[in-house]
Amino acid sequence: MTAARHIDPASADAGSATIDDFSVQWRTFGGHDGYFGSEALLRDVLSPLVSLEAFAGATVAEIGCGNGRYIRTLARYARRVVGVEPGEGVENARRYCADAANVDVVRADVYALPPLPPLDWVLCIGVLHHLPEPLEALRRMRETLRPGGQALVWVYGREGNEAYLRVVEPLRRLTVRLPHAALHALSVVLAGALRAYVAACRVVALPMRAYARNVLAPLSFRALTLNVYDQLNPTIARYWRRDEVEALMHAAGFHDVRLHHRHRYSWTAVGRA
Repeated sequence: MTAARHIDPASADAGSATIDDFSVQWRTFGGHDGYFGSEALLRDVLSPLVSLEAFAGATVAEIGCGNGRYIRTLARYARRVVGVEPGEGVENARRYCADAANVDVVRADVYALPPLPPLDWVLCIGVLHHLPEPLEALRRMRETLRPGGQALVWVYGREGNEAYLRVVEPLRRLTVRLPHAALHALSVVLAGALRAYVAACRVVALPMRAYARNVLAPLSFRALTLNVYDQLNPTIARYWRRDEVEALMHAAGFHDVRLHHRHRYSWTAVGRA
């Protein structure tokens, strides 16, 4: 893809543009190397609200499963796992989980889900903040749950990201319009700078130090490049405050909502249907 790409993130077509964004992303970054595809990373995303052992014997779906890195891990614990992905990443997920007999991967949009088995858990990790209608998406997810089933969502937080957003939000005005090849090249350069920043965080209390040391430091350079690309690529990317995440969960019909400020930069939320 060589032409400039995106449309106004507020337009009616922004949702389909974001799906296209991630389709290209997962064609470009299809691997699951090292910490990026590890059980340790998924445990870090879920904790302290949920352990992987909580999925034992359960039927679980991940909405927006991308290239399948989490559903394969979930399959080691859950009775049945369904990965739902609207874009071309679904093919990567199917290949990655081909030998997991308890995994099904379907290509579908969260707003038009196919019939699913009654779910004990639905997970949405790093997806909700990219959707054009996040509240409606949460409502659709709740409808897939059996009574008493639970949803876990992980989203970008605004608290703790203030300094980061002063740099990234202006930069994204350019990067969401760059051809993907140019964005990939820029991401490689920025990943090099990010690796230096991570190294500095080992000795200096810089902004987002916990995230740099605990999440970014274990990543390979390729996974670090993907992390940069993932931040600069999608048409829609929102950063929410705690009260906004909590309000979304309640408005979608969840109760017993619990939240955790993960590494002081993102929010993990769990609610019961």
